[in-house]
Amino acid sequence: MRNKLQFSILFFVFILGVIITGCTSTDPASNNTNKDVSNHAAPPVEQKTVGPKDSLNSEHSTNVSETDKRLIPAVIVKNIDGDTVEVKINNRVEKLRMLCVDTPETHHPRLGVQPFGPEASEYTKKILSVGEKVEIEPGIGDGRDKYGRLLGYIYIDGKMFNKMLLEKGLARIAYVYAPNTKYVDEFYAVQKEAQKKGVGIWSIENYAQEDGYHSSTVNSDQQSPSRSNNKSEGSFQNNPGDDQENNLACKGKIKGNANSHIYHVPGGSYYESAKDNIVWFCSEKDAQDAGYRKSKR
Repeated sequence: MRNKLQFSILFFVFILGVIITGCTSTDPASNNTNKDVSNHAAPPVEQKTVGPKDSLNSEHSTNVSETDKRLIPAVIVKNIDGDTVEVKINNRVEKLRMLCVDTPETHHPRLGVQPFGPEASEYTKKILSVGEKVEIEPGIGDGRDKYGRLLGYIYIDGKMFNKMLLEKGLARIAYVYAPNTKYVDEFYAVQKEAQKKGVGIWSIENYAQEDGYHSSTVNSDQQSPSRSNNKSEGSFQNNPGDDQENNLACKGKIKGNANSHIYHVPGGSYYESAKDNIVWFCSEKDAQDAGYRKSKR
């Protein structure tokens, strides 16, 4: 009798244990759902080139305030070309390549001297003269290019020189790579204005393009001012400040650009966009006689 009672008690305890275990078991699926994912590493940012179309409102483009800048005092010790200088930072001399801008070449072993290369170099030499005190905003990330040059933005008297080159039409936007895209939208806005005015490199049709400078599109009449000879009577010197129209009696017919010496016919791709330094001609022959050549588009 006692053995039967003990057996009954043990059986009851066993059944109770099974019931309790079943009520507290965890569903594997629900357990996975509640996992803490805060320790998962974020995916790496894609290193891509940013152009005018995808720069606006992109995840890499930032509206930067003055307080976001980290400026380092420096002194100009040597001018190399339009977009490259040597600076002294903390008693150390560094070769600095300006971020996101590219000026035409002046002593390239293969490309030689390109139109407006000497002008860009002289402008940089004038503004960033040897001994001039400047401030450097270094690039993000490694901060150097494949040649070991320091990458950054140069400021003089509170103005960014990279942007000044774009304003003068002495540089194009180039080599834009994330994460160094903080000023890209601002740069494209400045470049667009220079293009509209037809200044510097933009005075020569199809010369400055996204993939570089195309010297093959430049004829002898389109060399930069420092390399061109005096032209015959009726032609116009490259003067970006002279934006008044000439020969108004022929207005609405053949439109010439006094900077590039290219003329546009009504309906042409650049007829409406050409707005500065305009010279009107009553016929294509008049334009050609004045030393102008027809636009390719």
